[in-house]
Amino acid sequence: MIRYTLNRLLVFIPMLVMISLLAFVVSVSSPGDPVNRLLSGNQEESADAKNGNPNLETDKKALRHQLGLDLPVFYFSIHTLADIDTIHRFEQLNEHATMQGLARESGRPELVIQWIHQMHLTSALLDSLKPDSIQNTSDFQSNHSACKNLIASLCISKSETTMDAKQDSITLLLGSCSLFSDSKVSWEKSLQIDKQLKTEKQSWKKWIPKICWNGLQNQYNRWMFGDGEERKGIIRGDFGLSFRDGQPISERILPRFKWTVSIAAISIFLAFLIGIPTGIIAGSKAGSWFERVHGLLAFALISLPGFFVATALLVLFSNPDVLDWFPSSGVKDLSTFDPNWPFLKRIQHYPPYLILPIFSFTYASASFISIQVRNCIREQMKQDYIRTARAKGLSETRILIHHALRNSLSPIITLFGQSLPMLFGGSVIIESIFSIPGMGLEIYESVINYDYPMIVALFTIIGFLTMLGNLISDILYAWADPRVRYSSANDRI
Repeated sequence: MIRYTLNRLLVFIPMLVMISLLAFVVSVSSPGDPVNRLLSGNQEESADAKNGNPNLETDKKALRHQLGLDLPVFYFSIHTLADIDTIHRFEQLNEHATMQGLARESGRPELVIQWIHQMHLTSALLDSLKPDSIQNTSDFQSNHSACKNLIASLCISKSETTMDAKQDSITLLLGSCSLFSDSKVSWEKSLQIDKQLKTEKQSWKKWIPKICWNGLQNQYNRWMFGDGEERKGIIRGDFGLSFRDGQPISERILPRFKWTVSIAAISIFLAFLIGIPTGIIAGSKAGSWFERVHGLLAFALISLPGFFVATALLVLFSNPDVLDWFPSSGVKDLSTFDPNWPFLKRIQHYPPYLILPIFSFTYASASFISIQVRNCIREQMKQDYIRTARAKGLSETRILIHHALRNSLSPIITLFGQSLPMLFGGSVIIESIFSIPGMGLEIYESVINYDYPMIVALFTIIGFLTMLGNLISDILYAWADPRVRYSSANDRI
């Protein structure tokens, strides 16, 4: 049994790696710049951006370094000779596609890097002009804004025709104002580089692949294992920062995780506590009135959507116009609850808030489990070994519990292994309806607010719980059925 468990744990490891890789791919592929998203979530930074804070770019660079976005994505990367293999070092993510496109088209990645640096230098020179030097220039403001916008759009444009038109417009605008002399010199250098890109093409390079080894200093290694300083990595519960408020995700998840796990654990316990006995009785009394009523009621409950049942419970039992028995939302009364209460007093405060949500979680699972147990028991009661047991004079209770039920454990164990991740998936709707501060509500709010780091963290946790449920099921299979302890006919585990 121990060796079997160790074998299952060894299979567990590569699956965890695959889940982490998939979660990481989703994380790095999410749209938008994480730096801008984090800074936009901070009101002070947003105000600074609007007021032209000179330290904003420095803050962005510091945050990019803190998040590890200036590192390669993975341990190795596959490129062509025409690709810019240091593209991760460039801060403007919306320029990456244009840079790689120009590099592959021309086969001159070093010239593309020079071109983009020259474009940024031209834009910086435009910003360096002092207000006191432009007071007597009437057309400065309009030309300055137009040049800045055109340069920015040129860096993210993919159409060569559009690029040529914008280049002519920028040249005309820079030449119309004497204050733009330094910017014009820089711009002419960028035009010379652009001319080289068009005339000295080496497009054959895009057909020759190369593999670049990036070492341990990469985004995935940092995301997974941390950096040894600020980041601890997801293996130690550090999922990064939330886009909504810049707070550590682990600090946001832990308080919500306990509510979802608590409700899920109670719901699973009640579902099996109700479903197994009722299924056993219905299966042992095939054709009786109890079996018919059981089937009708169980199928009726399964067919009812969770959101409908939850809403109906609120209307019936949390409505002053009908039966105002239970609170309609939350998990505690904020006006009377004291976190310093003794443990037992706090526990007694929660049940009125949790009865309706727990019922909404439990009814469908209990009905499904009951139907599965009934079908298994009914099938087992027809087997030859049951007739043999009866011929030996064993009581019906012993036959039912020690023989039929034990041989029906496999589907029950399968349902048990799938219960926890299934309840986490269903918690999105139920917790949103009852305003429970759990993982389901957090998933809903994260999707609404495009909080991709939080979505990835929740995806990883649910994937881990799914694998944990499967591992528990495998171990229980080995306990319930000794035949699964054999990996081959001659190799007992």
